[in-house]
Amino acid sequence: MDTEELEKILEEKSRNYCWLFTLFILASTPGIFNSMHITSYVFLSDNPKFWCDIAVLRNANWTDEQIRNVSAVNPQAVENCLMYDWDYENFKKIGYEEAIKYIENNEKPSQVACTSYRYQEEKPSIVSEWDLVCGSSALKPVSQALVPIGKVAGGLIFGIFCDKYGRKKGFIISCVMYMIASTIAGVTHFYSIFLILRFIIGVAGSGVYSAGFTILTEMTVKRWRTWLGVVYNISYSFGYIILPIFAYFSSDWRQLQYYMCIPSYLLIINCWLLPESARWLITEGRYEEAKKTVYGKRFRRPTDAEPKRPVPAHNTNMQSDERHRFWDICSVPMKLFQLFTYWESTKRILICYFGWFVAAFYYLLIVMNGRNFSANKYLYVALNGLVEAPAYIMPVLILSYIGRKLSTSVIFIISGLALLIILLLEDATAVMIVALVGRFCMSAVFAILILYTSELFPTSNRNSAVGSSLTVDQIGAILAPYIVDLGISIVWYLPSTVAGVLSTTTGLLIFMLPETRNKPLLDLLEDMKGISSRDKVSCLNCCTFT
Repeated sequence: MDTEELEKILEEKSRNYCWLFTLFILASTPGIFNSMHITSYVFLSDNPKFWCDIAVLRNANWTDEQIRNVSAVNPQAVENCLMYDWDYENFKKIGYEEAIKYIENNEKPSQVACTSYRYQEEKPSIVSEWDLVCGSSALKPVSQALVPIGKVAGGLIFGIFCDKYGRKKGFIISCVMYMIASTIAGVTHFYSIFLILRFIIGVAGSGVYSAGFTILTEMTVKRWRTWLGVVYNISYSFGYIILPIFAYFSSDWRQLQYYMCIPSYLLIINCWLLPESARWLITEGRYEEAKKTVYGKRFRRPTDAEPKRPVPAHNTNMQSDERHRFWDICSVPMKLFQLFTYWESTKRILICYFGWFVAAFYYLLIVMNGRNFSANKYLYVALNGLVEAPAYIMPVLILSYIGRKLSTSVIFIISGLALLIILLLEDATAVMIVALVGRFCMSAVFAILILYTSELFPTSNRNSAVGSSLTVDQIGAILAPYIVDLGISIVWYLPSTVAGVLSTTTGLLIFMLPETRNKPLLDLLEDMKGISSRDKVSCLNCCTFT
């Protein structure tokens, strides 16, 4: 079996829509768990009202309100990191009424930092579990930031692993990591271990996503590949819708973690039924296994009388094969460095990096920023999922009539203006609706941006351009929770305004890029020397869309 024979077989199998749909479901459903773990920060780390815990008064049966009134610098504030250094043993003896009179008639003492805290919250969260407030508040967004950091590491690790040992093995190992890490995360009593597990969840999420996507694209024919590639992320929207339901019916953050973890064991079915990529098996010279993968029960093992296809030379010399793999890995940084050796490719890649950074930053910031919008967090996250599903279909329709440049620029600008308009709105419902419009546009722009980025660079360096862009976008995902928390402590509209300005700026920068629709792709970086001024990055080409 060769690739031409495989294409014919896959063309025949693709007429069976049941087979095609099953393959799509098996490859894409892990995205449900990816989106739940990425967004779970909204519910795991809710910011409660807190104040200093005065154990001597609490043990004397004082109420929380009474303790706040005598100890807190500002009893009505949401956050109280300081308390007055009164003689609380004396307050215990004289009682609450006499303590209030004493406070009114005496000069207030110095303020000291809390040593322990009391919380007023809807449900226990990781914040109250590990006292992630005041001096330790910077540790809270680390639990979210480690997920995209893990995704970067997972993309590198499983990218190499799946090329060498197979897509399905990478998929299975990622699923097992998912199940184990998400289970232990719900029972650990150490925040450091919880952070490590969040990183592992990110690694596993990247591995299961990339392996599943690769199997899907390699096991389908060209006419289905584009559509399936675009709608592959629809599973994420289901995760956004399911998560708030789990969160609403959970009594604390640990129970929510269990609710996310238990369904992940259904991935055992995916591991069992999802086929290995027949294309990968052919490139490895494992033709019999490739035939068994595509023919299934109809497969008949060759008899001794049947001629066997010779194994490719690169498989007969394992030492040489390993050496080639080593140099392939070493060539990745070199390919990336080459992008900066020409001024034209440098300008293109820097604008792409900025666009990817802003897209990921905006995308995650919106879903985590519901509290700053005074929105119901359960409804808000679910609505984010509802608007995301149709957003993945929109690019297919747009790109049939409009070029990459105009569509990408306009969508970025609309997304940015949507968040800037929030500054003029007072009604919480109107703010939420406008924010969801921005979310819809930013979800749609991802599908266009990856296509546009790939077409802006020559074949020799295309993979490096796209791969490094996907790495840069995780930096935006890492920063998003910090900006959201900054908005909670400073001013509510800070995160949305920052994202709005960045998105609008990105749209304007993309106007300087050349249009790539219906244009031949470059093969080598050297080809950029001969391109016309119309196809170069320039302010003069802002109104050129062909």
